[in-house]
Amino acid sequence: MGMLVVSLEPLRRFVQAASLAVNAGGLAEPPLQLLAWQLRTLLGHDGWLPDELARPHRGCSTYLLYADPVDRFSIVSYVTRPGYRSPVHDTGVWGLYGVLRGRHRLHLHSRAADGRPDSAEQIELLKPGNVTLPDPERLPMFQIENPDDEAPGIGVHVYGGVLAGLQSHSFDEQGRPQTHVFSYANSWMPNLWTRRGNDNVGESLAPVSWRRMSSV
Repeated sequence: MGMLVVSLEPLRRFVQAASLAVNAGGLAEPPLQLLAWQLRTLLGHDGWLPDELARPHRGCSTYLLYADPVDRFSIVSYVTRPGYRSPVHDTGVWGLYGVLRGRHRLHLHSRAADGRPDSAEQIELLKPGNVTLPDPERLPMFQIENPDDEAPGIGVHVYGGVLAGLQSHSFDEQGRPQTHVFSYANSWMPNLWTRRGNDNVGESLAPVSWRRMSSV
């Protein structure tokens, strides 16, 4: 694989800030409003996400960008094809949802007494730079839609854990539940700690090396 010319400095800074926020808030819930502001700052920059981690396969793809060593949080890119709509599903952990490119429409559902999703009680259209924070106390179920006819949607999400291997539930249009296990589309991750010079935002872009990661 050849060297890619991107600057990972915005993502590296966000990982450092998110780690400090998690440390300040403990394992259960970091200061999420601060983390949301930091995610908006990350989404204010473009050019840091490698092309290989911004391509949808089939309807959508989830790429792991960073996983906390002790599973306190993770960062993913969530890439959708035009017109894609996910099933209603849950994750079991808090989440921050932002958009880097394109648009995503987020449908939030409360859980009915029988465990199935109620009709969407909140719908948000997220554009580049937008971030939303669903109530972390309620852990709503959600559905993500790409409303565009031609452009892919590229979201950047932060979760309160590493999703790979966790069981969750999705629901078909009749509300029938299915159990599935999260996995990621990538087999490698960007090496955030390899630098050339200062590699600051606004400087010329620096080559990035990659480290291999085991498939999940």
